[in-house]
Amino acid sequence: MDFRVVLSKIVTFIYRSRQIGVYDHDDLLRTILEKVKIETSQQPQLLNNSISNLKTYSLELLEIKESIPIEYLKQRLTIVLDKDPNLLKAILDAVEVTLEEPAIKRTLTSLVKLLSNYYKESNVIELVSKAAYDLKFNRSKITNINDYVRDLMTQLEPLSLNMTKIKDPALINEVDFEVQDNLRNAFEEVKNINNNLAIFKTGWQGLNTMLQGGVRRGEFVTIGALQHKYKTGFSLSLFMQIAMHNKPFAVPANKKPLLLRISFEDSIVNNLQFMYIYLRSHEDKNFNIKEIDSISNEKLSSYIVEKLTSNGFYIKLLRVDPSQWTYLNVINKIIELEANGYEVQLLMLDYITLLPTTGCVTGPVGSDRKDLIRRIRNFCSSKNITVITPIQLSSEAKQLIRNGVPEHQFVNEIAEKGYYDGSRSIDQDLDLELFIHLFNHNKKKILSVRRGKHRVPTVIDESDKYMMLPFPGLNIPIQEDINAEDSSFKVLPRNVANSNILSEIL
Repeated sequence: MDFRVVLSKIVTFIYRSRQIGVYDHDDLLRTILEKVKIETSQQPQLLNNSISNLKTYSLELLEIKESIPIEYLKQRLTIVLDKDPNLLKAILDAVEVTLEEPAIKRTLTSLVKLLSNYYKESNVIELVSKAAYDLKFNRSKITNINDYVRDLMTQLEPLSLNMTKIKDPALINEVDFEVQDNLRNAFEEVKNINNNLAIFKTGWQGLNTMLQGGVRRGEFVTIGALQHKYKTGFSLSLFMQIAMHNKPFAVPANKKPLLLRISFEDSIVNNLQFMYIYLRSHEDKNFNIKEIDSISNEKLSSYIVEKLTSNGFYIKLLRVDPSQWTYLNVINKIIELEANGYEVQLLMLDYITLLPTTGCVTGPVGSDRKDLIRRIRNFCSSKNITVITPIQLSSEAKQLIRNGVPEHQFVNEIAEKGYYDGSRSIDQDLDLELFIHLFNHNKKKILSVRRGKHRVPTVIDESDKYMMLPFPGLNIPIQEDINAEDSSFKVLPRNVANSNILSEIL
């Protein structure tokens, strides 16, 4: 981008930001101004004078912390750009138009994205140019090419995320006691959580009790289980429950609230079949799975769409070959959706450890998987996106059952002990752990559920961290009970026939 264009955008941004008292991006502007260089050997002297004068004046404007009178701005610009009437006209055309505050905010949003992209692109060019020079002319000084490339990738990575402002990439949130708006916003979030306004409740009363209301916005949630123990069924049920029993929370203007599910294993066709069976079995206790064959595709699709979008959520299901993706593809997909007008409120990955750990930190066994989770968690947490992902448990966990641990107590035995496949320390970067286990009891299928780690400031009774849920019949998913009597239970009787209550449940 031409330096003259960049400087005209900066002046416009400063003037408009002072109109509404916004100074959040001044550091970004100063950083960009440092990159504006005067190349006397390559440009005409008059052009260099315009760039130099306007750069100096832009730095002066940044020191003003109040509204700038338009007459003062026009007068100074006329002097500064007396030899560049075209640039003067371009800036005056942008600042002389009278705008209301909403329009000013939209203008600032547009300008900061443009300027941030310029900053990002200029940094990329500098890094790649230096790397090309080093590899071509200073190759002998590079002792380890792998370390050099890894360091280059580390520097380039944050520049590939289309940052909207320049800040420490590790900084997710900030509260400055000198800025009371920060504190007010933080306490507003506390109230929203306490009032269940920033929580996705589920369709099971026992699980809502276990989670003290439900799954919170911005949490990274894992569902740990052994192979073929209902991980996909449980997570897909949660996905539908969140859509049906919640309303979009605090959606920005002109944004569409999105629930996004990305499957790295099961086909979308299988997921849609499960979703239809789940929804229909709640409406009709005598539902026969074979009815799918006799219903038109249009009716099947419209039925699911109506059920899951009635509260205002948009739904997207993706099937991805994980061997062709990395964590950066997940991040870039979210950025792409945001650019297309969506606000992703829930990201469900089925399941995350199927992704290659390309670009992640390597070291002791499991460190790459831990880093994979950390990177996606930190990105989504900064955007207040809830992430839910099933995750495989290790063979050590399976050995516990072989050693005699009762299956209905299996989840209690493994909770908060790091029995994850490939890494024992994944739990350090999680906000919420759920463990599930599918087993048979008296020829009936039951799912046990146990809560592990949960990053919340309050505690609950130990007995509320565990429950069991019954399957109503063959090939029928576990039923919701949010609008009925709580169907969960905590103890298996020795003789089902002698327990009227449990015999009805099972």
